[in-house]
Amino acid sequence: MSFRRVLLVVLASLAVSGCAQEPRPLAVAEADLTAAERRVRLTQIRDAAAARGLTNGVLLAGIAQNETGLAHCWSEATWACQGPDSVDCAGGPVIAGSGDGPCADRQGGLGMFQFDAGTYDQTLMREGDRILLIAGNVEAAIDFTIAMVIRSVYIDGVDTREQALAWMNSVVVRGARHMEWIQTVTHYYNGCTPTGCSVYESRFMNYSNGLGLVWDEMGEEFWTGAPAPTCDPVPSEGRVIDDGDACVFLGGDLRYWRTATDAGYGGSLRWTNAIDDTGPSNYGVWHVRFADAGEYELVVHTAAPYAESRMAPYRITHAGGTADVMIDQASGPEHSLGRFTFAADTDYEVHVGDDSGKPVGDMIGIVFDALEIVPFSAPAPDAGMTTTDAGMTTTADAGASNADAYVPPGVDAGTWMRPMGSANCGCRTTTSRSSTGTFALLVLLGLAVRRRAART
Repeated sequence: MSFRRVLLVVLASLAVSGCAQEPRPLAVAEADLTAAERRVRLTQIRDAAAARGLTNGVLLAGIAQNETGLAHCWSEATWACQGPDSVDCAGGPVIAGSGDGPCADRQGGLGMFQFDAGTYDQTLMREGDRILLIAGNVEAAIDFTIAMVIRSVYIDGVDTREQALAWMNSVVVRGARHMEWIQTVTHYYNGCTPTGCSVYESRFMNYSNGLGLVWDEMGEEFWTGAPAPTCDPVPSEGRVIDDGDACVFLGGDLRYWRTATDAGYGGSLRWTNAIDDTGPSNYGVWHVRFADAGEYELVVHTAAPYAESRMAPYRITHAGGTADVMIDQASGPEHSLGRFTFAADTDYEVHVGDDSGKPVGDMIGIVFDALEIVPFSAPAPDAGMTTTDAGMTTTADAGASNADAYVPPGVDAGTWMRPMGSANCGCRTTTSRSSTGTFALLVLLGLAVRRRAART
């Protein structure tokens, strides 16, 4: 893979008690736990975390997966060193890290979360005997992760334990704040920083993949106590799918998807940088299913200053096939992708990639924010024209009224005009149509532009 980006965060020096400037060794061997035993251990982590106010216990389970494969006792991972004895291990030793020198030196991390303040005795002096118990090891992990979230350079607005817990409880696996959590874990828990650790990329991906593994293994209902959110169908009146919706998927390396909370529909958006590869490295997808068949306009929101690409590539699947549309995101906050026909109860998607053809070194931002889906109510044509192209219909009627057209909530009907030109027309305007001839010409020009864009 080609070099993607330079990181935008200037890192503070490592300040984790018990962590050296070099990253701690990270266990890669699997524990000898059956599927049933893993379920028991993950349940123990979830319930112990919930008892301390962390309802998002999967965050801790992801760390434990990477540190020890969920093993807490040496009998579950005999490749490791033997730590002090524990009643939770039937009186046998807890697991101890094997990457800090010979086992006889007694310097490895202890227990499932591998707490390490030097020797075993020094670690117990700092953490207490509680870390020899499964529940106590989880409690100590909560205390440690809360402290690292508070001081993390990747997280803003967290200064207290309550704020840290609230922030951690809001992390969505592979979604909102996932990247910031993994950055924080890699930096503060493992001691591996982007600028001072040669294996940073692999450590980041190990922690990210470990979190995804335990999440997928048990499912959302297990981790949250509630059914997984569903991607709701689009009703006949249309709806907005924002960047945090259950219908949204962010693909590629999550480190390069940034979240902005000072712009965008609903107060947030995602953005990444453009690349000139032959295919997308990072991409965003809105999954769409319609309750009622019909013709709908698709409008994407692209807020400044993050929307900089003038060649953002979109691909839309619809009832007639697939359409490729190029959008100049920098030219305004909203852009129409066109009007398309969709069948009911059928899965479609709108895809935007970072492969706009601009070098990553140019640092050109591409925004993924809200997709607005608007039903189109066209008046019956009297002297206009109708053209059909691959399932997408464009209709012009110079004398028609738009009185029955959909107007979004909070928008002045006087400044909202349904798109009556090209499917790639840009759509929001306060300029009235001056004549039938002028408008028809705009329609033809717009269609030509769209077809040309689809070939590039």
